[in-house]
Amino acid sequence: MKLINKIKNRFKNFIKRNIILLVPTLIYDSIEKIPINELKKINVNTLLIDLDNTLVPWHKNEIPAKIINYLQNLKKEGFKICIVSNALPFRVKKISKELNIPYIALAIKPSTKPLRKAIKLLNSNIENTAIIGDQLFTDVLAGNRLGIKTIFVKPLAKFELITSKFIRLIEKRIISYLIKKNYIKKEKKQGV
Repeated sequence: MKLINKIKNRFKNFIKRNIILLVPTLIYDSIEKIPINELKKINVNTLLIDLDNTLVPWHKNEIPAKIINYLQNLKKEGFKICIVSNALPFRVKKISKELNIPYIALAIKPSTKPLRKAIKLLNSNIENTAIIGDQLFTDVLAGNRLGIKTIFVKPLAKFELITSKFIRLIEKRIISYLIKKNYIKKEKKQGV
């Protein structure tokens, strides 16, 4: 019991010291709900997008039609897009080919190296880039560590690995804490 309390206290202290790295720039229910004008307003023209539970449900390979339409609209508006995923290359490659979007697989987010690689691949810069993803501890943390804008979306699927379910519980508590401490304003929350 002492060990569990010790771990719990260390985790709480770590979170308090580093909470700013978990604060997203924007929060939306899903990727297609992000207004393109809002992205332009915050000076974003490059998007690094997570794959699982952001573009496709975790256990599926089919891209929802509304997301395909949204990505097409982004391209028409001149946005540069790259999929940056921790998933295996064969899966990411298949979906990126279908969308005609470049990709980086096995990204090991929250590492910033794959984000830098994607920005370079798209011939863009940090100031005009945002990452969109469904996880605070990978997508948002990586983006904030690099200094790009971060957009947190709800996961597309409820079905996940047991480890992901545990992390989701922690994320919920952190989001509540961020709202309570005014790191995230309720208007900014957009339904999460």
